[in-house]
Amino acid sequence: MLKIFRSLLFVLLALSLTPAASAATYKLVSLSYPPYEYVENGEVKGIAVEIVREAFRLMGHQVNISIYPMKRSLKMVRNGEVDGIFTVFRTPEREKFITYTNESVLLLTMSLWVRNGSSITFDGELDHLSQYRFGAVRGISYGTKFDELSKSGILNVELAGDMTSAINMALANRFDILISNHFGAIYEMKRAGVFNEFKTLYPVTQEQETFFGFAKKTHLEAVRDELDQTLKILKLNGFYDMVLKKYRDVMIYR
Repeated sequence: MLKIFRSLLFVLLALSLTPAASAATYKLVSLSYPPYEYVENGEVKGIAVEIVREAFRLMGHQVNISIYPMKRSLKMVRNGEVDGIFTVFRTPEREKFITYTNESVLLLTMSLWVRNGSSITFDGELDHLSQYRFGAVRGISYGTKFDELSKSGILNVELAGDMTSAINMALANRFDILISNHFGAIYEMKRAGVFNEFKTLYPVTQEQETFFGFAKKTHLEAVRDELDQTLKILKLNGFYDMVLKKYRDVMIYR
């Protein structure tokens, strides 16, 4: 019965998907955030990249995607130098210059990592770990809970330029706890060959949806509405499941 309902809903969404504008090429930016968005052999790849490319393809558009540090990407969106950005958390500050999709692109899980042999435990309350040093990547949001405690100074956070640097800093004992997107941490640690050096602290700190954002200065609200419908279609027609499985399989067997 559920399959029949999903099939009917998919058909209705597909029929409602009408072009918001003639075919166009949109300039998009993202950050290096493997396995969601990253550059390999000069090509932009990743879970979110495949989803966004397929969505715009179904809409009859093309995209040029560039990877920059998050701070620079957000500045380009704020100034209207590019059309959009993904994947981003919805925050009051960003809503001043970003028009978000209502449909999320991905649900990200944030978790804590410590070196094997560490005696640190986690009861689910981040402020109970205020005596420890945290490591994070500069410019990345780790969810409302962590961001607020970091900004207020309750948590002592050492910032790294990227995830590779953060992992190396953790190995050098520059801090006690690494916070990261859970899937991303596994991907990067396995790629560096150091996955067995770390363990996860449970429970996870937060699960939070990430979105696609259009620069308000570009006035692409009609394209945003079309993208919302297309993302729903990709979740119903199995494309999301296919992409996620492909990257999970790579991680398991690498």
